[in-house]
Amino acid sequence: MRPKTGGDAASRDTPDTARGRRGFLKQGAALVTGAASPGIAQGANAQGLAGQPWERVYGAGFTGYGQPSRFEQPVMRYLGKPYGDLAPGTGSALAPIEALEGVITPSSLHNIRSHSGTPDIDPKQHRLLLHGLVARPLVFSMEALWRYPMTTRTHFVECSGNSNRALAPQPAQVPAGAMHGNIACSEWTGVPLRMLLEEAGLLPQAKWLLAEGADSTRTASACGPSRVTRCACCCPGGRAT
Repeated sequence: MRPKTGGDAASRDTPDTARGRRGFLKQGAALVTGAASPGIAQGANAQGLAGQPWERVYGAGFTGYGQPSRFEQPVMRYLGKPYGDLAPGTGSALAPIEALEGVITPSSLHNIRSHSGTPDIDPKQHRLLLHGLVARPLVFSMEALWRYPMTTRTHFVECSGNSNRALAPQPAQVPAGAMHGNIACSEWTGVPLRMLLEEAGLLPQAKWLLAEGADSTRTASACGPSRVTRCACCCPGGRAT
């Protein structure tokens, strides 16, 4: 014999199953309603509002540059230094994404992937050079770049090796940031690379762009013109559009 088909879902349930399902849904609805209810908050009155120590003393003075609250000190990046103190700037600093709220990653918690440490670049000495298959090879100082029209956009940046700990034979018992934190989202302001390439006169036969950083390893990335938006972030001038 084949089981009976058709009819509504309730007619296909046994009485005990139907009652159990309805009870589960009622309990879930009660929890959701309770979570949104102001009754969860504790009662208060005006007489008890100024009862905390910090409300009775003069606060801290101004500082020239703001710092995170001392209560945020436990929120730090996860440092991966495969060579230890021999090369403390080689490796990665992963953003603690599980401890962040919102879309924007605080600058001090932004992820870093470095092969030879963070270079100490004097903006007055830094130069951006465009050469190769261009009509007019050009070199730009930062002062010159600041005179160009700029654009501001919000983008995330992710290392291609992000989440590589997930490849381990056994699941790593670590926070989300220690696993997937080689990523961050920030607001970026700069000169569109397309504008500079047009000024240099990019030739039609140009097929690849090589973006070379200023750190001591001279690590470079190559990409075709269809991917110029991905590697242009290596250039101080900004991102091509």
